[in-house]
Amino acid sequence: MGNCKFGLNEHKPFLGNKEKNHHNHETNKLNFKQNDMSSYKEHKFSFHKPNEHEKNEYSCGHDHGTSGHSHDHRGTDKKVLKWALGITLITMFLEFFYGFLSNSLALISDAIHMFTHSFALIISLVAIIIASKKAPISKTFGFYRTEVLAAFVNGITIILSIAWIVYEAVERFFNPQIIDIKTAMIVAVIGLVINIITGVILMQGDKDNINLKSAFVHMLSDALSSVAIIIGYVVIYFTQWYFIDIILAVIVAIVISKWAIDILKNSINTLMESSPLDITEVKEFIERHKEVLELHDIHIWEITQDMYNMTAHVKINKKSLENYEQLLHEINHQLKDKYKIVHTTFQFEWE
Repeated sequence: MGNCKFGLNEHKPFLGNKEKNHHNHETNKLNFKQNDMSSYKEHKFSFHKPNEHEKNEYSCGHDHGTSGHSHDHRGTDKKVLKWALGITLITMFLEFFYGFLSNSLALISDAIHMFTHSFALIISLVAIIIASKKAPISKTFGFYRTEVLAAFVNGITIILSIAWIVYEAVERFFNPQIIDIKTAMIVAVIGLVINIITGVILMQGDKDNINLKSAFVHMLSDALSSVAIIIGYVVIYFTQWYFIDIILAVIVAIVISKWAIDILKNSINTLMESSPLDITEVKEFIERHKEVLELHDIHIWEITQDMYNMTAHVKINKKSLENYEQLLHEINHQLKDKYKIVHTTFQFEWE
């Protein structure tokens, strides 16, 4: 069995409109020289820099696609996060001001709650700004993972919020408190309106971006809490069933926990470089090519949204060596169209 090994070329991350045609690396072309194709006892490979006429030809075993990337959304995501953050901060400061002015603990408490949301929005915004920066040569895949890290941190803060809700529910079950329904209703309505506005703003961004999604879940969880508070206080006002507040709090915690777990699961899978795709399915898909005898040592991972990488060993019949470029071209385009795999490095083997 013979083999041809291909290493990763220098990879310069996709950084925006000015660099949309990224990956300015040299494309190497493999030339096969052989004296006896039937015996194939000797394989000679020469790598050379392509001239102008060869630039449209396909590289040996390595492909960097561009159509799979959709990073232009970051400009829009920055804008929506800035708007959402601005509205949240203004509301927070107003609640702090009027809370201290009126000596309302409910307003001050909600202002502190707004601060946690501001913190989540700041994390998401900073992550997008960092991810958009030009990376040094040592950061071969750029700073894209900062968005995934931001989603992970936001997921943790949501879990902490859930723990606080459950703690408060248990505390109030054993130590019932008299609720100032009028003030609490005003605060809940204010919170609901602000969260609806910020939620609508965040929906204008990229809905598939896990970083933006984590910020949106923060807003959605608080909006759901406000709805539960309003429903609970209306019931309490007419029935004096104070326990309904505890029941609704637990229901809200359960619903929010599902969203938080999904965010944590997705971000952890990306950080641990778990395959975002079914490897068996991808393997069988490539092996449908009649020239491909076997695919093994497969690795698929996600750098960030819609940026999937793949490496593998491809065993082909030696009779197919002359047409390997066409085979590589077909596989890469099919992987890009079907699975959004835009970076591939293959090591060809034959027997």
